[in-house]
Amino acid sequence: MNRPKPIGFSKEKASQVLEEKGVDVLIASSPENVFYTCGLAVRAVENNPILYALANQYPTIVTVYKDGSESMVTWALYNAMLSWVEEAQGIVTPEQAMDAIASFIKKHEVEKGVIGIESLTPYYQYERLKKAFPDAKFRVSDDLFLDMRISKSEEEIRRIKESTRIAERTIEVLIENIAEGVSDFDFLRIAKKTAIEEGGAGVDHVTLAIGNSDPEAPGTGVKMKRGDITRFDIGAIYKGYNSDVSRHGFLGEVPSDIQEPFDAAVEVQKACVKAIKPGADPKEVNKAALDAWQAQGRKDPVFITIHSVGLQTEEFHWLDVMKGASDRKFVKNAVLDIEAWNLHSNVGLIGNEDTYLVTGSGCERISKLDMKIFTVQ
Repeated sequence: MNRPKPIGFSKEKASQVLEEKGVDVLIASSPENVFYTCGLAVRAVENNPILYALANQYPTIVTVYKDGSESMVTWALYNAMLSWVEEAQGIVTPEQAMDAIASFIKKHEVEKGVIGIESLTPYYQYERLKKAFPDAKFRVSDDLFLDMRISKSEEEIRRIKESTRIAERTIEVLIENIAEGVSDFDFLRIAKKTAIEEGGAGVDHVTLAIGNSDPEAPGTGVKMKRGDITRFDIGAIYKGYNSDVSRHGFLGEVPSDIQEPFDAAVEVQKACVKAIKPGADPKEVNKAALDAWQAQGRKDPVFITIHSVGLQTEEFHWLDVMKGASDRKFVKNAVLDIEAWNLHSNVGLIGNEDTYLVTGSGCERISKLDMKIFTVQ
């Protein structure tokens, strides 16, 4: 059996990041970073998420060293040949997992160095490492994983594009099923079924609303009636990678107090696209977006978010409604979502969300759905 090739992980990139940040060994514990560094099926949505389900008993943990080499522990009954990491040990208890990780670190002679861990590292892992290496310096190193993950490989981009296609096809099917009497339970079933039928492993999120129902908590039994607007915000998962697309559907004729802020939100998206390129400052992108909103004659607030998409729906926020603009510049081959929303007094947020790729010279749209409110008569 041949080992798979890395999907997004690069030995050269990892080595450069660890060298620049002064970290001798980086430990991946969360499902996203473990998947990124070894490729095993540790996510919650897989063809069989057994490694996720049993992680409390048989954790999969990866160590990355300054030269870009890796070590790994995983459940002894799982086929480690499914990973590209060659230095691997099967384990049957969390204690055995930590003993193996400690042995790997000693073998690589970095027991007195700087050990990078995640902010989400389970406490028992940190506690065992701290006891095993009292002379080491421990550092929360989420920024190192972000540095490695934020610019995507060709294969990662391919997977995100396919995940986006699946999410958008799911939205199309949901819109096709808009009718009086259709409930949010119906829409939930349709969304999950369609995502799988289209080739996805499942869904990351199904955010949906009917009228003024809460889109973050669907499944209350609310039913569509004429004059209702829907919001379908779908994240599909394809071979580990997420998507995030949102559209509205309307049963009847769209009133101007909904259509006008929606149109203005689309102009905000377009302004962001024009401003984004490698090295662009999120603060300048935010200014361009606000200028576009005001150019539409809008004096009310607009809520803009630009976030990275990949192994997580929202890996990183360049622009955040609550936290403002990041100091981190945009980079080539980042995949991002641009979303703009206006708060309507009766139906909540009105707006649009699409996925984009930062190219060598600008920003191109991955999403294919028309940027409009879809109407059903």
